[in-house]
Amino acid sequence: MTSTINEYRAGLKVGPRSEFLAIGDVIPGREEALRDTLERHRSDPHIQQAIKEIGTLHEARFVLLDGDTRLMFASSFDGPWDVYIDDFARTDIGRAFDETWGHVQGYPGVKSPHIKEWFKEHTVVAGNFVCAYPEPTVKQVLKALALQEAFQQVLDDPRAAEALQHPALKPLLEMAAD
Repeated sequence: MTSTINEYRAGLKVGPRSEFLAIGDVIPGREEALRDTLERHRSDPHIQQAIKEIGTLHEARFVLLDGDTRLMFASSFDGPWDVYIDDFARTDIGRAFDETWGHVQGYPGVKSPHIKEWFKEHTVVAGNFVCAYPEPTVKQVLKALALQEAFQQVLDDPRAAEALQHPALKPLLEMAAD
């Protein structure tokens, strides 16, 4: 498995997943307000709902660097980078981004026609990008987890005992036992 340059911007890609990392300078005097914003967003259910709605974000994190003078955002996602940024703008993540990145110098706002250029100017390309499970998309992972939960419900139902004895289910039951 090799990483390739993402055709939408300078960044690495493994399978359907791309990495994204942007760093900006915090506006002097806004460090505490930025920390408060990040803390508030950690428990915001609207952000979690927007992440589910988008269905392409594997993970993301904001990190304050260099004595809280710089803000870093790092994530990995499925699909084209342009669509990823557009998805932010059309969901509640856009509000959260504006509240967070609004403490960073020059940030134009997620709905600005200049947002993609701003992010490109603040992107740092990974030197390497690896994934424990590089092939499945977020939607495939969520479907597999839902299927696992549904199958566990069948295994826990005493009424299913007879049906589970069928030889065709043996490989599935062996896998479920691990």
